[in-house]
Amino acid sequence: GGAGGNGVAGLLAVIRRRIEEARVYPEAARQAGVEGTLEVRFRIAADGAVAAVEILRSSGSPVLDAAGVETIRRAAPYPVVAGWIRLPLAYRLAARP
Repeated sequence: GGAGGNGVAGLLAVIRRRIEEARVYPEAARQAGVEGTLEVRFRIAADGAVAAVEILRSSGSPVLDAAGVETIRRAAPYPVVAGWIRLPLAYRLAARP
């Protein structure tokens, strides 16, 4: 539906930025050269805390999956957005320029 204009898009951008800033590559996965992308969905409670988080698609690595869920929780409190928020979390070992 066409609900929510720019406001929600702006809040989602803030939420994504928070998650990016909170994300830490698990040391065990880094040393093992493990990469992957998981897809999560989560709901934000009225106080900005994470009400629920679920993995929709595994990265194939339990370590990365657990780190992704932990990142979602650690990045709170969030601006309050109704409903489920879906997003991918990519863990890539990029050579830094």
